Amino acid sequence: MPQTSEPLALLLKHGKMPTWFPYFELLCALIAGGLWYLAPQLGPWPLLIGLAPWPLRLWRTGRLFYHTPFDWPLLLFVATAGLSVWAAYDRPLAWAKFWPIVGGVLLYYALANSLAADPDRWPRRALWLLAGFGGAVTLYFLATHDWAQYPAKIAALTPIGQALQAPLARPLAALPLHRLHPNVVGGLLAMLAPFAAAAALDRPPRPGRAVAGGLLLGLILFGLLLTTSRGAWLALAAALALAALWLLLGWLTRSRPGQQRLWFAGLLLVGLLVGGLVLAARPGLAGQLLDSLPALGGGSSRLDLYRDSLVLVQDYPLIGAGLDGFMMLHATYAFLIHVGYIVHSHNLYLDLAIEQGLPGLLALLWLWLLMAGACWRAAGAETPRPGLSAAALSLAVVALHGLVDDALYGSRALLLLFLPLAFAVPLLLPQAQVTAARWRRWLAPAGGAAALLLLALFWRPLASLLYGNLATVAQSRTELAVYTWPEWPIQDALRRQLDVSAPLANYARALALNPGNLSANRRLGQMELSLADYDAAAAHLARAYAAMPWDNATRQLYGEALIVTGRGAEGAALWTTVNNAQRQLDIRAFWYEFIGDAPRLAAVQAALP
Repeated sequence: MPQTSEPLALLLKHGKMPTWFPYFELLCALIAGGLWYLAPQLGPWPLLIGLAPWPLRLWRTGRLFYHTPFDWPLLLFVATAGLSVWAAYDRPLAWAKFWPIVGGVLLYYALANSLAADPDRWPRRALWLLAGFGGAVTLYFLATHDWAQYPAKIAALTPIGQALQAPLARPLAALPLHRLHPNVVGGLLAMLAPFAAAAALDRPPRPGRAVAGGLLLGLILFGLLLTTSRGAWLALAAALALAALWLLLGWLTRSRPGQQRLWFAGLLLVGLLVGGLVLAARPGLAGQLLDSLPALGGGSSRLDLYRDSLVLVQDYPLIGAGLDGFMMLHATYAFLIHVGYIVHSHNLYLDLAIEQGLPGLLALLWLWLLMAGACWRAAGAETPRPGLSAAALSLAVVALHGLVDDALYGSRALLLLFLPLAFAVPLLLPQAQVTAARWRRWLAPAGGAAALLLLALFWRPLASLLYGNLATVAQSRTELAVYTWPEWPIQDALRRQLDVSAPLANYARALALNPGNLSANRRLGQMELSLADYDAAAAHLARAYAAMPWDNATRQLYGEALIVTGRGAEGAALWTTVNNAQRQLDIRAFWYEFIGDAPRLAAVQAALP
C-alpha cells in the first residue's frame, strides 16, 4: 500500500496541498455517501465523486492516498464484502449494501486526512459536524416518523412525538422521504451523543459553544428517548459507566501517573472473568437475560434467533452467505419455513459473520483492537487528544449495542461504521511507517509461515470447510435466486425441479474430507429429504444431531427422517422438542400430501404434536 514519508500536516504546511483540500475531500465523500444512502441502486457512479480529490493529491504529492494504520483491516473488510456480493443469491440487493460500505471507507479516509492535516483544530470541527448531524437526525426522525402506525413502546411518549411532528412535518410534506426505523435512529443517536457532549465540554471553555453543544446534546438525548430503543439506552448507559470508572480511577491515581489505565484494564478483565464464572455456574442465566429483552415477533425469542444465526455462521464460515440476504437464509435453512419475517439477527457480530464470513468479522475486530491500542497510548500521553475520548466512547456504544441489535451494519447507516476510527489517526500516524516496516520485516513472514503450518496440519478439515461453504453458497444461489411464494409452494419443490448437482457434489467432497462436517451433514440431509433419498438423509442427519442436538432445525430434520424411515415413535418424541411457533411441522405434512406420498403423509400426521 502507498506510504507517506511526511504527515499530511507537513505537506499542507510546505505548500504541496492547498489548505482547502481537506474540506473538498470531506465534501466529496459526504456527497458520495449521501447518494448511496438515498439511492444505493445507483451502483458505482457516486464513486467518481468520492474519488475526485484523489487525482489532485496524486498530482501534487505523487500518491493517491495516505497510509493509515487501519488500511489493511479496511482492505480485508471491503474484500470480504466484495466476495460476499459474489456469494449472494440476490446480487442487486448485495450491491446495494456493498456501495454504502465503500462510502463508509471513503468517509473514514476523508475525515482521517482532515484530522491529520490539522490535529489541533480539525478534531474540534469534526466534533461539531457530528454533533450537528446528530441534531439533524433527531429533527428528521421527529418530522417523518409515523407515530400512528408505529407508536412508541412507552405509551406516554407517543402524544409528545405527535405534537412535535405537526410543525416539523409541514415543510417536508411534499417530499418522498425515507423513513428511519426507531431502532436505527436510536443506535445512531446513542453513537453520536458522545461527540455532542465533547463539543459542549471542550477546553478552553467558551460560554457560547458550551451552550450550543449542550443544546445539541439535549436534542440528541431527547430524540434517543423518543425512539424507545432500549438496547441503545442500555448501550449508552454502559459506555457512560465505563467512562465514569475511568474518571474515578484517574482521580484516585492522580498522584501516580500511568496507573489509571493499568487499573482500568485490570478491573475490566476481572469483571469479564467474574461474568464468565457466573455464566458457567448458572448456564441458564444467559438465556434468561436474552429472553428478558423485547420480543421479536413470529414466536422467536432472541436466544432462539441467536442459536439459529450461529448455525448459519457454521454454514458460511469462510466466504459468507452474501450481503443483505439474512431473511430468506434464516427462513429456509435455520427456521425451516417458506417465507421470511426477520430482516437480520439483531446482533452486529452474527450478521457480519453470516454475510461476510469469519474473515469479515475478524477485520472489524482488528480495526477495533487498533483503536483500543490508540486509546491506550493516548491515556499514557501528557498531551490530550481532542475528540479521541468521544470517539472511544462512541465506539464502545456501537460495540455494546451490537450485542443486542444491529443498527449500523444492518442498515444503510453503516456509512458511519468507521468514522470513530479516524480520530485515532493523528496519534497513530507518526508510527505508521515504522509499523509498516515491522510488518514487512517480521509479521508478514511469520504470519505466512503460521498459515502454511496450519494448512499442513489441518488441510483436510479446512478444505472440508471450504467445500462445505462453496456447497451452501451454491445451494442458496440455486434455490433462493428463483424462489418466490406462492409461485413455488415451499422450497422442497425447487430441489426437485432445478439442477442441484453443484451443491450435492461439493457436499460430497466436504464429507469425504471430513465425515463429521456438521453443516454438510445437515444441509445435505435437508436436500435428501426433499429428493426422497430418505435413508441417506437419516444417516447424514443422525451425524449432525449427535454433534449438535441443541439446534432446532437439526432436531426437526432428523425427527422427520426418523418418521419417514419407519421410526415414527422416535421421530415424534424428537418433534415434541421443536419450536413449532410458525407451524413448521404442519408444512411437512403438506409436503407429503403435495407429492402424493400417502404412507409417509399418514406417518407424519400421526407424529404431529
